[in-house]
Amino acid sequence: MKAPTARQVRIAAVFAGLPMFLAAAVVMTDPIAMPIMAHGPIQASHESIQCEACHQPSPGTARQQVQGKLHFLLGLRETPVDFGFSAVTSKACLACHERPNERHPIYRFQEPRFQASLALVEATSCLGCHSEHTNHRASIDLLFCQACHEDLKLKSDPLDVNHETLIANLEWQTCLGCHDFHGNHKHQAPTLLEAAIPAEAVLLYLQAGPSPYPLPKLFKGREGGE
Repeated sequence: MKAPTARQVRIAAVFAGLPMFLAAAVVMTDPIAMPIMAHGPIQASHESIQCEACHQPSPGTARQQVQGKLHFLLGLRETPVDFGFSAVTSKACLACHERPNERHPIYRFQEPRFQASLALVEATSCLGCHSEHTNHRASIDLLFCQACHEDLKLKSDPLDVNHETLIANLEWQTCLGCHDFHGNHKHQAPTLLEAAIPAEAVLLYLQAGPSPYPLPKLFKGREGGE
């Protein structure tokens, strides 16, 4: 007996799983069921945000989405199709968090000079540091400033321990103790290193702890989050 081809195997698998897929489709297209399908807890300070604020309906009808997925599985289409709701992108983040005072806007990192830095930090996307359904505000360590600022030199250094010394000693964990990455707090960088916010407090904040930065914030999220 001749062995089935790879395409025949894919077709058989598709039809075998079709009833389960259709049942799941009913759930996946119902906004009421979205919290049940969440991959994990909501991010800290996003507790009041509804799923639909970030997850927008996918283009096309349910039939067209199913057809597109089947075509992709069968090798008749080159790109996959989102079913029910589209994947979240930076566009959804910026709809709430776009600020005129943003110190590190993601579009800046599309410049060629940041190409090497992007190998260390995916800074062209909000999702490079912030990932929903993990509870953490940012899924990143405190050493990422090194990706862009390793050659930093200041003509007039205001800090009592100059930045070149900190860089030479690889003390990157101190950066966020003085500098607010997004510039969204009314915060003046200290001139004494001992006055900086401890790295442990900053890391705890990124992991859903209390904010060590002074309030109020200059801009709040439009949907009620931070």
